[in-house]
Amino acid sequence: MIKTALVFIRQHLDQYLKNKFMLDESVVVLNHLLDADGGLPKKNKNKMVVTLINLDRETSKQYAGNQQRMQNGRMVKINPAINFNVDLLFTASFDDYGEALKFLNATICFFQSNPSLNAKSTPDIPVNIKKLNIEIENSSYAEIHNLWSAMGAKYQPSIICKIRHVSIQSDEIAAINMPVYDVDTELVP
Repeated sequence: MIKTALVFIRQHLDQYLKNKFMLDESVVVLNHLLDADGGLPKKNKNKMVVTLINLDRETSKQYAGNQQRMQNGRMVKINPAINFNVDLLFTASFDDYGEALKFLNATICFFQSNPSLNAKSTPDIPVNIKKLNIEIENSSYAEIHNLWSAMGAKYQPSIICKIRHVSIQSDEIAAINMPVYDVDTELVP
């Protein structure tokens, strides 16, 4: 589900930037900032790079599982979904600093005008995603410095957004039960 949500966001941001700047080719990639050997990936050159930087489990917990009736009358229990808040780093990885700022500004405009992606605003949202709420994060200079240092990369113009309530739901069945049709209220002596 995480990949589905990130690909969906990447596609919509990419289409927005292509339309805004009248581009023919994609300008947004979903990728890490550095290769395993510490080098810059070629596919990131002159692109907006979307990178997953953190998963934070949502603490409001759903205690009951989902009950569904099957065609044979049995009840199927599926464990509740786990919700995550996903922190994404949007990096303007352009050779020209002015271009980097231009694309970063346009990316911020995209999120300002689309704070929630849902079936009403984006009819092509995948069926297993109800909505994606997007918030621009406020990060201090120290937090940004620590993030870029931890990644081992040199700072580039960027912004962090939090995508709220990305649900992970397995289709695995936790239990199969027969439904209760009648309750016997007689007391046994």
